[in-house]
Amino acid sequence: MEEMIDFDEWLATFKPEPTQYVAVFDPDTGKVRSVGPSHAFADEQHKISIDAETAESIISSELKIHNCIVDIHSGTLNISEIKNINKIDDLLHRIISKKYSTAEYNDVYLTHNLKNKTLKIELAECIGGTNDSDAAQKKRNILWAGETDLVFLITGYNDPNLLLDTISVKINELTGKSKVIKNFDHTNFSVYTRRLFKNYVIETE
Repeated sequence: MEEMIDFDEWLATFKPEPTQYVAVFDPDTGKVRSVGPSHAFADEQHKISIDAETAESIISSELKIHNCIVDIHSGTLNISEIKNINKIDDLLHRIISKKYSTAEYNDVYLTHNLKNKTLKIELAECIGGTNDSDAAQKKRNILWAGETDLVFLITGYNDPNLLLDTISVKINELTGKSKVIKNFDHTNFSVYTRRLFKNYVIETE
């Protein structure tokens, strides 16, 4: 005869399986789109497992979902600092050559490749960019809010009145990647900008 299990005894010892949570993310940017129990996103391809405490903080809005970004290479969830950017002043500033720069730390790097006729624009790695020249600076996870433009005026050498070209790149296009301007057919030139960051530098290679 089959023995009957006492329901009250079973209930007292029953421990449900812990809920497994996932974060669904954009495969191009790493931005988190949704968070919830894994069974609710069974058909999603781009997702990672996250701990219950973090998931519940996002679901309850204690932690804002737009502050979360997935490092696509390592498959980990990072909590990013959201930065808004304001113009420092309305003056045109000449971007100094790296060999003459005395700044301990630079925010924006321009690299001119003469052979390939390109101009690469990067932010420092510690503020969300790709240039790791200042490795001593502590790296932060940053998402730049809005679609602010960095504008660079290519002029005659040391002459802001002789405008040769204008280059514009959105700040959020430099998060985790650089911007390469092709067919940059200038040799004897200067670059001016209205500063959004404190220190800019340019190098020719």
